[in-house]
Amino acid sequence: MKFLSVILCVLGGSICAAEPLFETQRLFALTPENKPNYRIPSIIQAPNGDILVICERRNDGIGDIGNHDIVMKRSADKGKTWSREIVILDDEDRVCTDLTLGLDRDAKKLWLFFLKDKKQFAHLTSTDNGLSWQGPVIIHDQVIKPEWEMLKGKGDETAGNPKSHAVQWEKGWVQRYGCGPGNAMVQLKSGRLLVPARHREDIGKGRLRSFAHCFFSDDHGASWKLGGTIGIHTSECQFVELIDGSVRVISRNESSEDSPDNLRHLTAISKDGGVTWSDLHRLEQLITPRCHGCVERFDAKTLLFSSPASPFRQKEHPYGRYNLTVRISRDDGATWSAGRTIWPHPGSYSDIVVLDDQTIGYIYERADKGSTHYWDELHFARFNLEWLE
Repeated sequence: MKFLSVILCVLGGSICAAEPLFETQRLFALTPENKPNYRIPSIIQAPNGDILVICERRNDGIGDIGNHDIVMKRSADKGKTWSREIVILDDEDRVCTDLTLGLDRDAKKLWLFFLKDKKQFAHLTSTDNGLSWQGPVIIHDQVIKPEWEMLKGKGDETAGNPKSHAVQWEKGWVQRYGCGPGNAMVQLKSGRLLVPARHREDIGKGRLRSFAHCFFSDDHGASWKLGGTIGIHTSECQFVELIDGSVRVISRNESSEDSPDNLRHLTAISKDGGVTWSDLHRLEQLITPRCHGCVERFDAKTLLFSSPASPFRQKEHPYGRYNLTVRISRDDGATWSAGRTIWPHPGSYSDIVVLDDQTIGYIYERADKGSTHYWDELHFARFNLEWLE
């Protein structure tokens, strides 16, 4: 009978479901005074099966401006044990930010896009599973419109100490570029490499608004071209290729009209590989504070999405970022389940990768219950679809 049951499991597949799995551990710990502070994590599986977690090391503390390095930890055993912290790029005292990962499956080449000094699109690449990285290569002029560099607007000076790093960095600079973040570069069935990005535009009378866009390569990254602009109030975002070959974007919502308590993630569709986008609208089930979310395909029928599923503010959550939740869609992202909570307390950015054993790797920012600091630590989790469901 035992032998027969094994045969039925092998032949029937769905007859014997896997046991629910969930495990988590701290990967980057809280440091004294949050110096350094580890944020904006990305996760990817290298061609050799290793899991790579890459993030910003903010040496000056929690601020978005300052001396930020790109660092990594790697695991060769599905996240049970991890390497020491490895520095990928130390760009002196400049800002390395908006880390965005992807894999060219054909070339077995890892891509790491980022903003050099928060002002120029650049990338690093690896052909040895992330053991070494080449670059940085600046591709800025290939993936912007020249008029974006000339942006002017009201209030382009940062208030505060005029000698502070942030004020000096932002002096005379109103553009806000970005890419990703997360495991966000997708390779389409055509072979095209497609990267999510963002910029700001003047919508009239010096009023500046955020717009997501994309850039792409059809020659495995030898050259890059600017794709279409997605829509007003879009910002940090990720892509997923749909069954019919079109591409869905899911974006952070920067609308001031919808905040603080009526924000939803925004979505649009491209039917030409990112050259044009249409049908920008809210995904009403994806309630959100103003925060990034990540999307990943699990299999032909299933998409996964993660973000803080929380209203904008509560007394114990003044930033509104808590209740990190992973949701499921069975209709290519048109509708989403209520999902399952990964961490109910303060939490912010997260990223997902589907591993080669069909478990899910997940990296997320979190803080302890009672804290308001969603940025304190990075934790890694591994779970399966049975646990989610």
